[in-house]
Amino acid sequence: MKNNKLKILVAILSITLLICGCGRGVFIAPTASDDQSIEEETSKEGKYPVKWDLSLVYSGEEEWMEDCDKVLEMYKGYDKFKGKLNTPEALNDYFNFAYFGELTALQEKLGTYVNLLGLLDTTDPLYKRLSSAYSDMLIKEDEYNGFAEDEIFSLSFEERKEIFSDPIFNGDTRWLNRYLTEDFTPLSESEEEIVSNLSRGLGYGSYTFDILNDVELPYPDITMPNKEEEILDDELYLEILGNPKYSDEFKESAHKLFYSRYANFANTFAALLEQSCNEAYSYALLDGYGSTRESEFDSYGLTTDVYDMLLKTVHDNLSEQHRYYELHAKACELETQHLQDLFVVPSEFTRGKISYDDAVDEVTRSLEVLGDDYIDHFTTMINSGHVDVYPSATKKNGAAENTYSIDYLPWVYFNYKGYSDDISTLAHEMGHAVYDMYSVENQYPKYTSPTIFTHEVASTTNELLYYTYMIDNARDDDEKLYYLDNAINMFTGTFFRQMMYSEFEDYMYDVVENGGSLDAEEMKEKWLELSRIYRGDSVEYYQEDGYYWAKISHFYTPYYVYQYAADITYAASIAERITGGDQKALDDYIAFLKLGDSMSPTELLNAAGVDPLSEKTYEDAMDFYRSLLDQYEELIESR
Repeated sequence: MKNNKLKILVAILSITLLICGCGRGVFIAPTASDDQSIEEETSKEGKYPVKWDLSLVYSGEEEWMEDCDKVLEMYKGYDKFKGKLNTPEALNDYFNFAYFGELTALQEKLGTYVNLLGLLDTTDPLYKRLSSAYSDMLIKEDEYNGFAEDEIFSLSFEERKEIFSDPIFNGDTRWLNRYLTEDFTPLSESEEEIVSNLSRGLGYGSYTFDILNDVELPYPDITMPNKEEEILDDELYLEILGNPKYSDEFKESAHKLFYSRYANFANTFAALLEQSCNEAYSYALLDGYGSTRESEFDSYGLTTDVYDMLLKTVHDNLSEQHRYYELHAKACELETQHLQDLFVVPSEFTRGKISYDDAVDEVTRSLEVLGDDYIDHFTTMINSGHVDVYPSATKKNGAAENTYSIDYLPWVYFNYKGYSDDISTLAHEMGHAVYDMYSVENQYPKYTSPTIFTHEVASTTNELLYYTYMIDNARDDDEKLYYLDNAINMFTGTFFRQMMYSEFEDYMYDVVENGGSLDAEEMKEKWLELSRIYRGDSVEYYQEDGYYWAKISHFYTPYYVYQYAADITYAASIAERITGGDQKALDDYIAFLKLGDSMSPTELLNAAGVDPLSEKTYEDAMDFYRSLLDQYEELIESR
């Protein structure tokens, strides 16, 4: 609804997307003889496009501004509805003008261009100019449209029920639900105006985090074993941890040094998170909720029962995660195991770096179990010019997908470096993209944007299918062990770790919502406390590890992280049935992808053959995890 445009504005400022990165990656450094050829392969376009073609949206600033001016002129069209929103015909015409016509299409097109520019470089002056203009454009809409909610809700509940039962609305009670909720009270026109004006200062916690974390946070210098000084950036850090030629002592020093960059700015990160939590809590209070968590769950049509079931499942099964870390330490012959040691795979099999072309082909083969139509959608997306593949000095970290406008295919970006984890990330984000493609093709515009809650089912299903394929097609036990370790870590990182993050998030909101302030040192101790609970006694920590919370961008989107844990639970059921040859499971899953947001998340998952409110669903997911662990243990014990 238009009165949620302020939240859209905040999303524009923060570039909040469906960001991947929940799992721990396995990074194997190339041998010295491979370095040059690998650099050549990962820096140029091969058979698949590797850069966004933004000219598909706008040729540049002048054309963008022309459409922005056109939108501002179109806002005058709201005047014809003022004082008349009391009949089915008038309300239907208003909804079509405000949400489903040329106005919305232009707003989405303008927003698409702004978002894509920001993902490539939040410091780009063009992005800053257009982002500011776009924000003002959205705020001005409230000046023209502020009357609508007051008019509609001035009608009695019985009048609203009668109007929206008119055949002109096709019985569409889901989209009209807020108007058909008897106890819902919107903000008044004057209150909307106040919030609209205040919104100019909102969203900057996340926006500042993006600039600090992705662009300006300095990387430390490190003295390499050959005595040369190098910048310890993400690439070198991961290469050091994954390369067996470096000593354990050097890896430890690199790990501590890398996380010192967050420790040195911990108070700044704590302040940014406090601002973000306060902002989310303020929105919850404005909407009549008692807490941020209650507000966020209700926005998806969910009860907090899902969260409670996840938390219970996690704590009932922490011994299984502890078992994995114990097995890993044993396989790697580690008396003391730290976080940097978890990057080591206890297998003689190594892959080196993989070209993007080869990665796409590998993921394509792994997803063929989903059928020709799915692969056709996947291939269309890969070749669309809507995928930006390689990292740059200014590009936002991680990987993401979003459909900003139904007039375009989705947009995906990676920071592809050729490591094993990058390939599973490719499968993950393309799962999001194909889901959006199916939704747009099969649903009315109002239902083409599935919530994050079901979106992560589509992405994690792809990851599980990818790892299942690689395990099943391993040529020997060493290769199988390698992919089992990858798969277990993907599940561990997506289920257990994200619930640990969620518990930490709960702690932050509890502090803020009770009038407290987020203290960096207290946050460090809380992080280490939860880490010890979740990983058990076989993993030890340095003080620098306690600042890991500072780097997690997902904390700037309220109650986002638990959804990873929920959705891999549901994805495990779907993937296992599909790989087991269950044709009905496959048919149900494709049907689920086509349903978009036309039902509640619970109903959508039921259509996919999953019940998110059944304890058996969570038990089955743990059985899936145990089966991976059993295979892993058997291979380790047999060596």
